[in-house]
Amino acid sequence: MIEKKTNKKKSEKRLRENPTSPHLQIYKWNISSITSILHRLTGVALYFSVLIVSWYVVYYAYQIDINESSESCDCAMSAILKNLFSLAAIAITFSLYYHFCNGIRHLFWDIGKGFERKVAVRNGYIVVCLATLFTIATVGAVAYLKFF
Repeated sequence: MIEKKTNKKKSEKRLRENPTSPHLQIYKWNISSITSILHRLTGVALYFSVLIVSWYVVYYAYQIDINESSESCDCAMSAILKNLFSLAAIAITFSLYYHFCNGIRHLFWDIGKGFERKVAVRNGYIVVCLATLFTIATVGAVAYLKFF
């Protein structure tokens, strides 16, 4: 009876001393965790970008005077805003392509394909590379149509 109590006390003490989950400082990042976090972040970014673009369309459709357009302004703020808008558009484009490609990966997971460790790692890199390539292709096509 005494042995059971001491064993129980030892196991309770061990449970209190050991953390229930790994701490962020000792956790080793891998491609699956990064793609999972990035999938959630891009989903949130796409949600808010839809809200912002909708607000932009509604607000500026009724507020901009054709005679006082920003095209005639030579101020530095206009150039800064144009560059920030371009960077935001590229980020939203990457978010869209990444979320799309990783969503296809999740669809394969839903039917039970791609759970092996090597396949999951390979598919994670493929998703990131495809999203990057699609983004570069889209930016290149937009730049070609705009400047040529």
